Amino acid sequence: MSNERPLVTRRQCLAGSVVSFGGVAGCLGLLDADDESESPVDDEADDATTPDESSDSGPLQVNGIEHVAGERTVEVTLTVENTGEEARQADLVVALSHTEAEGLIGRDRPILLAGGFEREIVLVFRPQFLGGDGVDSPEEGEFRFEAHFENVEISEDYPGLVTPSDRSAIDGGNAWPGVAYDSGASAFNPGTKAPRAAPTSAWTASDVEYAHRASGPVVADGTVVTGRDVRALSVADGGEQWVHDGPVRTSTLAAGEDIVAFGTPEDFRALEADTGEVRWTVPSGGDIWDGSPTIADSRVYTSNGQLHAIDVASGEVVWTADTGGSLTGPPPVADGVVVSGGDPLRAIDAEEGTVRWAVSGAEPITAAAVAFDTVFALTDSQLVALDLAEGRTRWFAPGPFQAGRICVANGSVYAQRSGDYRMVSIDATNGDVEWESGGTDGVLGPPSASDGVLVVVSEMGTLYGFDTETGEELWSTNVPSGVPGSLAVADGVAYFNEPNGPLRALTADE
Repeated sequence: MSNERPLVTRRQCLAGSVVSFGGVAGCLGLLDADDESESPVDDEADDATTPDESSDSGPLQVNGIEHVAGERTVEVTLTVENTGEEARQADLVVALSHTEAEGLIGRDRPILLAGGFEREIVLVFRPQFLGGDGVDSPEEGEFRFEAHFENVEISEDYPGLVTPSDRSAIDGGNAWPGVAYDSGASAFNPGTKAPRAAPTSAWTASDVEYAHRASGPVVADGTVVTGRDVRALSVADGGEQWVHDGPVRTSTLAAGEDIVAFGTPEDFRALEADTGEVRWTVPSGGDIWDGSPTIADSRVYTSNGQLHAIDVASGEVVWTADTGGSLTGPPPVADGVVVSGGDPLRAIDAEEGTVRWAVSGAEPITAAAVAFDTVFALTDSQLVALDLAEGRTRWFAPGPFQAGRICVANGSVYAQRSGDYRMVSIDATNGDVEWESGGTDGVLGPPSASDGVLVVVSEMGTLYGFDTETGEELWSTNVPSGVPGSLAVADGVAYFNEPNGPLRALTADE
Protein backbone atom coordinates (compact mmCIF):
# COMPACT_ATOMS: atom_id res chain seq x y z
CA MET A 1 0.00 0.00 0.00
CA SER A 2 1.24 3.47 -0.79
CA ASN A 3 1.92 6.07 1.85
CA GLU A 4 0.61 8.76 -0.58
CA ARG A 5 -3.03 7.67 -0.33
CA PRO A 6 -5.39 10.30 1.16
CA LEU A 7 -5.92 10.07 4.88
CA VAL A 8 -9.27 8.82 6.11
CA THR A 9 -10.85 9.27 9.52
CA ARG A 10 -8.34 7.95 12.02
CA ARG A 11 -9.47 5.03 14.14
CA GLN A 12 -8.40 4.22 17.66
CA CYS A 13 -6.81 0.81 18.19
CA LEU A 14 -9.36 -1.14 20.21
CA ALA A 15 -7.97 -4.62 20.64
CA GLY A 16 -6.06 -7.38 18.98
CA SER A 17 -4.84 -10.88 19.54
CA VAL A 18 -1.86 -12.79 18.31
CA VAL A 19 -1.63 -16.49 17.59
CA SER A 20 2.02 -17.40 17.26
CA PHE A 21 3.87 -20.19 15.51
CA GLY A 22 7.59 -20.85 15.40
CA GLY A 23 9.16 -19.16 18.38
CA VAL A 24 7.28 -16.44 20.23
CA ALA A 25 3.73 -15.85 21.38
CA GLY A 26 2.24 -12.39 21.03
CA CYS A 27 -0.35 -10.10 22.50
CA LEU A 28 -3.80 -11.06 23.67
CA GLY A 29 -6.59 -8.57 23.30
CA LEU A 30 -10.33 -8.55 23.84
CA LEU A 31 -11.18 -11.47 21.57
CA ASP A 32 -12.62 -14.59 23.18
CA ALA A 33 -10.66 -17.77 23.69
CA ASP A 34 -12.03 -19.46 20.58
CA ASP A 35 -10.90 -16.63 18.34
CA GLU A 36 -7.50 -16.51 19.96
CA SER A 37 -6.88 -20.15 19.16
CA GLU A 38 -7.83 -19.95 15.49
CA SER A 39 -5.27 -20.56 12.80
CA PRO A 40 -4.27 -17.78 10.36
CA VAL A 41 -6.85 -16.72 7.77
CA ASP A 42 -5.29 -15.68 4.47
CA ASP A 43 -8.39 -15.14 2.34
CA GLU A 44 -7.53 -12.80 -0.55
CA ALA A 45 -4.23 -12.09 1.17
CA ASP A 46 -2.16 -9.08 0.14
CA ASP A 47 1.58 -9.75 0.31
CA ALA A 48 3.68 -6.90 1.58
CA THR A 49 7.10 -6.36 3.03
CA THR A 50 7.74 -3.63 5.55
CA PRO A 51 10.83 -1.51 4.90
CA ASP A 52 13.76 -2.58 7.00
CA GLU A 53 12.98 -1.74 10.61
CA SER A 54 15.73 -3.89 12.08
CA SER A 55 16.67 -3.43 15.69
CA ASP A 56 20.20 -4.01 16.95
CA SER A 57 20.54 -5.05 20.57
CA GLY A 58 24.14 -6.16 20.44
CA PRO A 59 24.37 -9.80 19.42
CA LEU A 60 20.56 -10.10 19.30
CA GLN A 61 19.13 -8.71 16.09
CA VAL A 62 15.84 -8.47 14.26
CA ASN A 63 16.98 -8.90 10.67
CA GLY A 64 13.68 -8.47 8.88
CA ILE A 65 9.93 -8.12 9.25
CA GLU A 66 7.45 -9.23 6.61
CA HIS A 67 3.70 -9.35 6.72
CA VAL A 68 0.73 -10.71 4.83
CA ALA A 69 -2.54 -8.82 5.34
CA GLY A 70 -5.73 -10.84 4.95
CA GLU A 71 -9.36 -9.88 5.48
CA ARG A 72 -9.30 -10.44 9.25
CA THR A 73 -5.69 -11.13 10.15
CA VAL A 74 -2.20 -9.79 9.68
CA GLU A 75 0.50 -12.48 9.66
CA VAL A 76 3.89 -11.13 10.64
CA THR A 77 7.16 -13.00 10.14
CA LEU A 78 10.20 -11.78 12.03
CA THR A 79 13.71 -13.11 11.46
CA VAL A 80 15.72 -12.91 14.68
CA GLU A 81 19.33 -13.87 15.22
CA ASN A 82 21.86 -14.24 17.99
CA THR A 83 25.18 -13.32 16.37
CA GLY A 84 27.13 -13.93 19.56
CA GLU A 85 28.75 -17.14 20.74
CA GLU A 86 26.77 -17.48 23.99
CA ALA A 87 23.07 -18.16 24.39
CA ARG A 88 20.99 -15.15 25.33
CA GLN A 89 17.57 -14.58 26.79
CA ALA A 90 15.61 -11.39 26.36
CA ASP A 91 12.17 -9.88 25.94
CA LEU A 92 11.21 -9.41 22.31
CA VAL A 93 8.91 -6.40 22.02
CA VAL A 94 6.70 -6.22 18.92
CA ALA A 95 4.31 -3.35 18.21
CA LEU A 96 1.66 -3.11 15.47
CA SER A 97 0.24 0.24 14.37
CA HIS A 98 -1.65 1.57 11.38
CA THR A 99 -1.31 4.81 9.47
CA GLU A 100 -5.06 5.41 9.79
CA ALA A 101 -5.47 4.32 13.41
CA GLU A 102 -4.41 5.61 16.77
CA GLY A 103 -2.47 3.62 19.31
CA LEU A 104 -0.46 0.40 19.24
CA ILE A 105 -1.04 -3.28 19.75
CA GLY A 106 2.04 -4.53 21.52
CA ARG A 107 3.41 -7.33 23.62
CA ASP A 108 6.74 -8.27 25.12
CA ARG A 109 7.63 -11.94 25.19
CA PRO A 110 10.62 -13.79 26.63
CA ILE A 111 12.79 -15.60 24.10
CA LEU A 112 15.86 -17.82 24.27
CA LEU A 113 18.34 -18.01 21.39
CA ALA A 114 21.42 -20.21 21.21
CA GLY A 115 24.67 -18.63 20.07
CA GLY A 116 24.94 -18.28 16.29
CA PHE A 117 21.31 -19.28 15.85
CA GLU A 118 18.69 -17.64 13.60
CA ARG A 119 15.01 -18.43 13.50
CA GLU A 120 11.77 -17.16 12.05
CA ILE A 121 8.95 -16.12 14.36
CA VAL A 122 5.44 -15.91 12.95
CA LEU A 123 2.78 -13.85 14.73
CA VAL A 124 -0.82 -13.54 13.57
CA PHE A 125 -2.51 -10.30 14.63
CA ARG A 126 -6.27 -9.86 14.60
CA PRO A 127 -6.48 -6.08 15.01
CA GLN A 128 -9.73 -4.23 15.62
CA PHE A 129 -10.16 -0.47 15.28
CA LEU A 130 -12.76 1.94 16.61
CA GLY A 131 -14.10 4.44 14.05
CA GLY A 132 -17.10 6.66 13.65
CA ASP A 133 -19.26 3.73 12.54
CA GLY A 134 -18.18 1.37 15.27
CA VAL A 135 -15.66 -1.44 15.15
CA ASP A 136 -14.21 -2.06 11.70
CA SER A 137 -10.94 -2.14 9.77
CA PRO A 138 -9.48 0.76 7.81
CA GLU A 139 -9.67 0.42 4.05
CA GLU A 140 -6.82 2.82 3.34
CA GLY A 141 -3.32 3.22 4.69
CA GLU A 142 -0.97 0.48 5.86
CA PHE A 143 0.21 -1.45 8.86
CA ARG A 144 3.49 -0.57 10.54
CA PHE A 145 5.64 -2.81 12.73
CA GLU A 146 8.43 -2.21 15.16
CA ALA A 147 10.48 -4.77 17.03
CA HIS A 148 13.35 -4.59 19.48
CA PHE A 149 14.88 -6.49 22.40
CA GLU A 150 14.87 -5.52 26.06
CA ASN A 151 16.42 -7.05 29.20
CA VAL A 152 19.08 -8.93 27.22
CA GLU A 153 21.07 -11.34 29.38
CA ILE A 154 23.59 -14.09 28.75
CA SER A 155 22.18 -17.51 29.66
CA GLU A 156 25.07 -18.69 31.81
CA ASP A 157 23.95 -22.30 32.28
CA TYR A 158 22.49 -22.90 28.82
CA PRO A 159 22.71 -26.65 28.10
CA GLY A 160 22.88 -26.36 24.31
CA LEU A 161 20.48 -27.33 21.54
CA VAL A 162 19.22 -30.88 21.13
CA THR A 163 21.38 -33.34 19.17
CA PRO A 164 19.10 -35.96 17.60
CA SER A 165 20.58 -39.37 16.88
CA ASP A 166 19.41 -42.65 15.39
CA ARG A 167 17.56 -44.97 17.73
CA SER A 168 17.40 -48.74 17.66
CA ALA A 169 14.09 -50.50 17.15
CA ILE A 170 12.75 -52.93 19.75
CA ASP A 171 12.78 -56.51 18.42
CA GLY A 172 13.72 -55.31 14.95
CA GLY A 173 10.52 -53.28 14.57
CA ASN A 174 8.22 -56.22 15.37
CA ALA A 175 7.09 -54.91 18.78
CA TRP A 176 5.19 -51.99 20.32
CA PRO A 177 5.46 -53.04 23.98
CA GLY A 178 4.15 -49.89 25.67
CA VAL A 179 1.19 -47.70 24.86
CA ALA A 180 3.75 -45.02 23.89
CA TYR A 181 6.16 -47.63 22.44
CA ASP A 182 9.34 -47.42 24.52
CA SER A 183 10.35 -46.51 28.05
CA GLY A 184 10.97 -42.92 26.95
CA ALA A 185 7.34 -42.65 25.76
CA SER A 186 8.51 -41.52 22.32
CA ALA A 187 5.62 -43.25 20.46
CA PHE A 188 8.05 -44.00 17.61
CA ASN A 189 8.95 -47.38 16.10
CA PRO A 190 11.96 -46.73 13.84
CA GLY A 191 12.15 -50.31 12.62
CA THR A 192 8.98 -50.48 10.54
CA LYS A 193 6.66 -48.48 8.31
CA ALA A 194 2.97 -47.94 8.91
CA PRO A 195 0.83 -48.19 5.77
CA ARG A 196 1.53 -45.39 3.28
CA ALA A 197 -1.61 -46.21 1.29
CA ALA A 198 -5.21 -46.63 2.39
CA PRO A 199 -5.16 -49.63 4.75
CA THR A 200 -7.43 -52.62 4.90
CA SER A 201 -8.01 -55.07 7.74
CA ALA A 202 -5.77 -58.13 7.53
CA TRP A 203 -7.91 -59.54 10.34
CA THR A 204 -10.30 -58.39 13.05
CA ALA A 205 -11.12 -59.66 16.54
CA SER A 206 -14.73 -58.77 17.35
CA ASP A 207 -14.77 -59.71 21.06
CA VAL A 208 -12.17 -57.13 22.04
CA GLU A 209 -13.75 -54.19 23.87
CA TYR A 210 -11.92 -50.92 24.24
CA ALA A 211 -10.72 -50.09 27.76
CA HIS A 212 -10.75 -46.31 28.01
CA ARG A 213 -9.91 -43.10 26.19
CA ALA A 214 -6.11 -43.08 26.48
CA SER A 215 -5.72 -46.77 25.82
CA GLY A 216 -4.27 -48.73 22.95
CA PRO A 217 -2.98 -52.21 22.14
CA VAL A 218 0.59 -53.35 22.82
CA VAL A 219 2.60 -55.85 20.80
CA ALA A 220 5.41 -58.13 22.00
CA ASP A 221 6.77 -61.59 21.13
CA GLY A 222 4.31 -62.23 18.32
CA THR A 223 1.32 -61.33 20.48
CA VAL A 224 -0.96 -58.29 20.56
CA VAL A 225 -2.49 -57.64 23.99
CA THR A 226 -5.54 -55.40 24.21
CA GLY A 227 -9.11 -55.06 25.41
CA ARG A 228 -10.96 -54.09 28.54
CA ASP A 229 -10.77 -57.63 29.87
CA VAL A 230 -7.17 -58.08 28.59
CA ARG A 231 -6.79 -60.61 25.79
CA ALA A 232 -3.71 -61.92 24.03
CA LEU A 233 -4.07 -62.54 20.31
CA SER A 234 -1.73 -63.88 17.66
CA VAL A 235 -0.35 -61.16 15.39
CA ALA A 236 -0.59 -63.63 12.50
CA ASP A 237 -4.35 -64.09 12.40
CA GLY A 238 -5.90 -62.69 15.60
CA GLY A 239 -6.29 -66.13 17.12
CA GLU A 240 -6.93 -66.02 20.86
CA GLN A 241 -4.03 -67.18 23.03
CA TRP A 242 -5.43 -66.37 26.46
CA VAL A 243 -7.99 -64.19 28.25
CA HIS A 244 -7.43 -62.67 31.67
CA ASP A 245 -9.85 -64.05 34.27
CA GLY A 246 -10.12 -61.16 36.71
CA PRO A 247 -11.24 -57.55 37.17
CA VAL A 248 -11.31 -55.26 34.15
CA ARG A 249 -8.38 -52.96 33.69
CA THR A 250 -8.42 -49.27 34.56
CA SER A 251 -5.09 -48.24 33.03
CA THR A 252 -3.18 -48.65 29.82
CA LEU A 253 -1.06 -51.76 29.24
CA ALA A 254 2.67 -52.38 29.27
CA ALA A 255 4.44 -55.55 28.11
CA GLY A 256 8.03 -56.52 28.68
CA GLU A 257 10.40 -58.71 30.69
CA ASP A 258 7.93 -61.62 30.36
CA ILE A 259 4.97 -59.81 31.96
CA VAL A 260 1.91 -57.78 30.99
CA ALA A 261 1.18 -55.08 33.58
CA PHE A 262 -1.91 -52.94 34.18
CA GLY A 263 -4.13 -51.47 36.87
CA THR A 264 -7.60 -52.58 38.01
CA PRO A 265 -10.14 -51.21 40.52
CA GLU A 266 -8.71 -53.66 43.08
CA ASP A 267 -4.98 -53.68 42.47
CA PHE A 268 -2.08 -53.28 40.10
CA ARG A 269 -1.10 -56.63 38.62
CA ALA A 270 1.36 -58.43 36.41
CA LEU A 271 0.39 -61.40 34.25
CA GLU A 272 2.71 -63.99 32.79
CA ALA A 273 3.05 -62.91 29.17
CA ASP A 274 2.87 -66.43 27.74
CA THR A 275 -0.09 -67.77 29.76
CA GLY A 276 -2.01 -64.82 31.24
CA GLU A 277 -1.68 -66.25 34.76
CA VAL A 278 -1.29 -63.70 37.55
CA ARG A 279 2.32 -63.36 38.71
CA TRP A 280 1.69 -60.82 41.46
CA THR A 281 -0.66 -58.05 42.60
CA VAL A 282 -0.22 -54.83 44.58
CA PRO A 283 -3.41 -53.81 46.47
CA SER A 284 -4.96 -50.48 45.63
CA GLY A 285 -5.24 -49.18 49.18
CA GLY A 286 -8.46 -47.45 48.23
CA ASP A 287 -7.09 -45.61 45.18
CA ILE A 288 -7.78 -46.93 41.67
CA TRP A 289 -4.65 -47.72 39.71
CA ASP A 290 -5.33 -45.57 36.67
CA GLY A 291 -1.83 -44.33 35.89
CA SER A 292 -0.19 -45.65 32.73
CA PRO A 293 2.70 -48.05 33.47
CA THR A 294 6.23 -48.10 32.09
CA ILE A 295 8.48 -51.19 32.28
CA ALA A 296 12.21 -50.44 32.41
CA ASP A 297 15.26 -52.02 34.00
CA SER A 298 13.38 -54.76 35.90
CA ARG A 299 10.86 -52.34 37.38
CA VAL A 300 7.36 -51.17 36.64
CA TYR A 301 6.69 -47.46 37.21
CA THR A 302 3.04 -46.51 37.65
CA SER A 303 0.76 -44.34 39.75
CA ASN A 304 -2.48 -44.23 41.74
CA GLY A 305 -2.07 -40.67 42.97
CA GLN A 306 1.57 -41.36 43.85
CA LEU A 307 4.37 -42.75 41.72
CA HIS A 308 5.46 -46.30 42.57
CA ALA A 309 8.45 -48.39 41.51
CA ILE A 310 7.55 -52.09 41.59
CA ASP A 311 9.95 -54.99 41.15
CA VAL A 312 9.07 -56.94 37.98
CA ALA A 313 9.98 -60.34 39.42
CA SER A 314 8.38 -60.18 42.86
CA GLY A 315 5.84 -57.34 42.85
CA GLU A 316 7.59 -55.68 45.80
CA VAL A 317 7.05 -51.92 45.94
CA VAL A 318 10.62 -50.63 45.99
CA TRP A 319 9.73 -47.00 46.61
CA THR A 320 6.85 -44.53 46.47
CA ALA A 321 7.17 -40.84 45.63
CA ASP A 322 4.72 -37.96 45.88
CA THR A 323 4.84 -36.30 42.46
CA GLY A 324 1.91 -33.93 42.79
CA GLY A 325 0.05 -35.46 39.86
CA SER A 326 0.65 -37.54 36.77
CA LEU A 327 1.17 -37.01 33.07
CA THR A 328 -1.09 -37.98 30.20
CA GLY A 329 0.42 -41.29 29.23
CA PRO A 330 3.13 -43.37 30.87
CA PRO A 331 5.98 -41.77 32.83
CA PRO A 332 9.09 -41.58 30.63
CA VAL A 333 12.12 -43.43 31.98
CA ALA A 334 15.68 -42.94 30.70
CA ASP A 335 19.22 -42.89 32.05
CA GLY A 336 18.18 -43.61 35.62
CA VAL A 337 15.49 -40.91 35.69
CA VAL A 338 11.69 -41.18 35.85
CA VAL A 339 9.83 -38.08 34.66
CA SER A 340 6.50 -37.54 36.40
CA GLY A 341 4.16 -34.96 37.88
CA GLY A 342 2.84 -32.00 35.99
CA ASP A 343 2.96 -28.99 38.26
CA PRO A 344 5.83 -29.04 38.84
CA LEU A 345 7.42 -31.55 36.49
CA ARG A 346 9.81 -33.73 38.47
CA ALA A 347 12.79 -35.87 37.55
CA ILE A 348 12.82 -38.77 40.01
CA ASP A 349 15.88 -40.92 40.62
CA ALA A 350 14.84 -44.34 39.30
CA GLU A 351 16.88 -46.22 41.89
CA GLU A 352 16.06 -44.29 45.06
CA GLY A 353 12.82 -42.40 44.33
CA THR A 354 14.32 -39.05 45.31
CA VAL A 355 13.81 -35.82 43.34
CA ARG A 356 16.77 -34.80 41.16
CA TRP A 357 15.17 -31.63 39.84
CA ALA A 358 11.78 -29.99 39.42
CA VAL A 359 10.53 -27.42 36.92
CA SER A 360 7.37 -25.37 37.29
CA GLY A 361 5.76 -22.71 35.16
CA ALA A 362 2.59 -20.72 34.73
CA GLU A 363 0.59 -23.82 33.78
CA PRO A 364 0.81 -27.57 34.34
CA ILE A 365 2.74 -29.85 32.02
CA THR A 366 0.29 -32.31 30.52
CA ALA A 367 2.55 -34.72 28.63
CA ALA A 368 6.23 -35.54 28.27
CA ALA A 369 8.61 -37.78 26.35
CA VAL A 370 12.35 -38.37 26.66
CA ALA A 371 14.79 -38.73 23.76
CA PHE A 372 18.27 -37.42 22.91
CA ASP A 373 19.07 -36.64 26.57
CA THR A 374 16.13 -34.24 26.53
CA VAL A 375 12.70 -34.05 28.14
CA PHE A 376 10.12 -32.71 25.70
CA ALA A 377 7.31 -31.31 27.87
CA LEU A 378 3.95 -30.06 26.63
CA THR A 379 1.63 -27.45 28.14
CA ASP A 380 -1.44 -25.84 26.63
CA SER A 381 0.60 -22.86 25.44
CA GLN A 382 4.05 -24.22 24.63
CA LEU A 383 6.35 -27.16 24.02
CA VAL A 384 9.57 -26.99 26.03
CA ALA A 385 12.81 -28.94 25.61
CA LEU A 386 14.68 -29.49 28.91
CA ASP A 387 18.01 -31.21 29.36
CA LEU A 388 17.50 -34.49 31.17
CA ALA A 389 20.42 -34.02 33.56
CA GLU A 390 19.32 -30.78 35.26
CA GLY A 391 16.03 -29.60 33.75
CA ARG A 392 17.53 -26.53 32.04
CA THR A 393 15.68 -25.08 29.04
CA ARG A 394 17.14 -25.78 25.60
CA TRP A 395 14.32 -24.13 23.61
CA PHE A 396 10.60 -23.55 23.65
CA ALA A 397 8.01 -23.40 20.88
CA PRO A 398 4.65 -21.71 21.48
CA GLY A 399 1.24 -23.26 20.96
CA PRO A 400 -1.60 -23.37 21.49
CA PHE A 401 -1.55 -27.16 21.83
CA GLN A 402 -4.19 -29.77 22.52
CA ALA A 403 -3.51 -31.60 25.76
CA GLY A 404 -2.41 -35.17 25.11
CA ARG A 405 0.56 -37.36 24.40
CA ILE A 406 3.28 -36.23 22.02
CA CYS A 407 5.51 -38.19 19.67
CA VAL A 408 9.27 -37.82 19.15
CA ALA A 409 10.34 -39.34 15.85
CA ASN A 410 12.55 -38.78 12.83
CA GLY A 411 14.28 -35.82 14.52
CA SER A 412 10.96 -34.05 15.16
CA VAL A 413 8.32 -33.66 17.84
CA TYR A 414 4.72 -34.15 16.74
CA ALA A 415 1.78 -32.61 18.60
CA GLN A 416 -1.72 -31.32 17.90
CA ARG A 417 -2.71 -27.67 17.60
CA SER A 418 -5.75 -26.83 19.67
CA GLY A 419 -8.78 -25.29 18.01
CA ASP A 420 -8.15 -26.32 14.42
CA TYR A 421 -7.33 -30.03 14.80
CA ARG A 422 -4.04 -29.96 12.89
CA MET A 423 -0.91 -31.97 13.50
CA VAL A 424 2.27 -29.92 13.77
CA SER A 425 5.89 -31.01 13.37
CA ILE A 426 8.51 -29.18 15.43
CA ASP A 427 12.24 -29.57 14.86
CA ALA A 428 13.58 -31.45 17.87
CA THR A 429 16.93 -29.69 17.51
CA ASN A 430 15.80 -26.09 17.95
CA GLY A 431 12.02 -25.81 18.23
CA ASP A 432 11.36 -24.46 14.73
CA VAL A 433 8.03 -25.37 13.16
CA GLU A 434 8.64 -27.68 10.19
CA TRP A 435 5.09 -28.15 8.94
CA GLU A 436 1.43 -28.11 9.85
CA SER A 437 -0.95 -30.61 8.39
CA GLY A 438 -4.24 -29.83 6.75
CA GLY A 439 -7.29 -29.72 8.94
CA THR A 440 -8.90 -32.86 10.34
CA ASP A 441 -12.44 -33.52 11.47
CA GLY A 442 -12.02 -33.45 15.23
CA VAL A 443 -9.84 -33.75 18.29
CA LEU A 444 -7.07 -36.22 17.59
CA GLY A 445 -5.82 -39.01 19.78
CA PRO A 446 -2.19 -39.71 20.64
CA PRO A 447 0.00 -39.88 17.51
CA SER A 448 2.05 -42.98 16.72
CA ALA A 449 5.00 -42.81 14.33
CA SER A 450 7.02 -45.21 12.25
CA ASP A 451 9.71 -44.75 9.62
CA GLY A 452 8.13 -42.02 7.48
CA VAL A 453 4.46 -42.36 8.48
CA LEU A 454 2.50 -40.84 11.37
CA VAL A 455 -0.88 -42.40 12.22
CA VAL A 456 -3.60 -40.96 14.42
CA VAL A 457 -7.36 -41.30 14.94
CA SER A 458 -9.91 -38.54 15.51
CA GLU A 459 -12.86 -38.44 17.87
CA MET A 460 -15.11 -38.55 14.79
CA GLY A 461 -13.86 -41.98 13.82
CA THR A 462 -11.38 -41.09 11.09
CA LEU A 463 -7.96 -42.71 10.88
CA TYR A 464 -5.27 -40.55 9.26
CA GLY A 465 -1.85 -41.29 7.85
CA PHE A 466 0.56 -38.35 7.44
CA ASP A 467 3.99 -38.15 5.85
CA THR A 468 6.42 -37.35 8.67
CA GLU A 469 8.67 -35.21 6.46
CA THR A 470 6.05 -33.00 4.78
CA GLY A 471 2.80 -33.33 6.75
CA GLU A 472 1.00 -34.45 3.59
CA GLU A 473 -2.10 -36.49 4.27
CA LEU A 474 -1.31 -39.88 2.74
CA TRP A 475 -4.70 -41.41 3.44
CA SER A 476 -7.74 -41.31 5.67
CA THR A 477 -10.40 -43.89 6.36
CA ASN A 478 -13.52 -44.03 8.50
CA VAL A 479 -14.35 -46.62 11.14
CA PRO A 480 -17.88 -47.22 12.47
CA SER A 481 -17.27 -45.37 15.72
CA GLY A 482 -14.40 -43.34 16.97
CA VAL A 483 -12.55 -42.78 20.21
CA PRO A 484 -9.26 -40.89 19.97
CA GLY A 485 -7.15 -43.68 21.41
CA SER A 486 -3.70 -44.67 20.26
CA LEU A 487 -2.50 -47.11 17.63
CA ALA A 488 0.35 -49.59 17.86
CA VAL A 489 2.60 -50.00 14.82
CA ALA A 490 4.68 -53.16 14.49
CA ASP A 491 6.01 -55.15 11.52
CA GLY A 492 4.18 -52.95 9.02
CA VAL A 493 0.80 -53.35 10.74
CA ALA A 494 -1.19 -50.67 12.56
CA TYR A 495 -3.40 -52.04 15.36
CA PHE A 496 -6.49 -50.06 16.34
CA ASN A 497 -9.23 -50.93 18.84
CA GLU A 498 -12.74 -49.59 18.26
CA PRO A 499 -14.78 -48.79 21.40
CA ASN A 500 -16.97 -51.93 21.33
CA GLY A 501 -14.71 -53.95 19.11
CA PRO A 502 -13.31 -55.10 16.91
CA LEU A 503 -9.57 -54.85 17.16
CA ARG A 504 -8.32 -54.22 13.64
CA ALA A 505 -4.95 -55.20 12.20
CA LEU A 506 -4.50 -52.70 9.37
CA THR A 507 -2.09 -53.24 6.48
CA ALA A 508 -1.46 -51.39 3.25
CA ASP A 509 -3.95 -51.99 0.45
CA GLU A 510 -1.48 -53.03 -2.25
